[in-house]
Amino acid sequence: MTYRFETLLRLRKNAETLEQRALAEMQNHHYARQHEFQNLKTSGEKNREDLQTRLQQSLSGKILGLYDRYFQSMGIRTVIQEHLITRSSQKMEAQRTQLVEAMKKRRVLEILKDRELLNARRKMIKQEIAFQDEVSSTRWQMRNL
Repeated sequence: MTYRFETLLRLRKNAETLEQRALAEMQNHHYARQHEFQNLKTSGEKNREDLQTRLQQSLSGKILGLYDRYFQSMGIRTVIQEHLITRSSQKMEAQRTQLVEAMKKRRVLEILKDRELLNARRKMIKQEIAFQDEVSSTRWQMRNL
């Protein structure tokens, strides 16, 4: 028995699969951004410690200027990275809502399919019972003749 909306159900399943792939790509991208942000933080902390150890020795003004510029650029890069992480998490949440919608649409069609199959089974069982009743009534009539 074929389900009348089988092609639509297949289409919805494919759409859901595409949404899942898109969400997975966005999650990978988001995790990569977070990892890059963590690397920036650890690099900044490592260089701060390095500066602290060098400050105990004598340093020239050029080196201090370079450290200052580096820490300013690190501040800007961390702000940019935080902004990118925020944007990617917003996009990821939007993609997640699209995935949930696709799952709901697919599930509705699956429920309709299950109901249609159940009704078809009930109808077939009813026909079989009617046929068996007909056969048994015919046999009973044949015995009584």
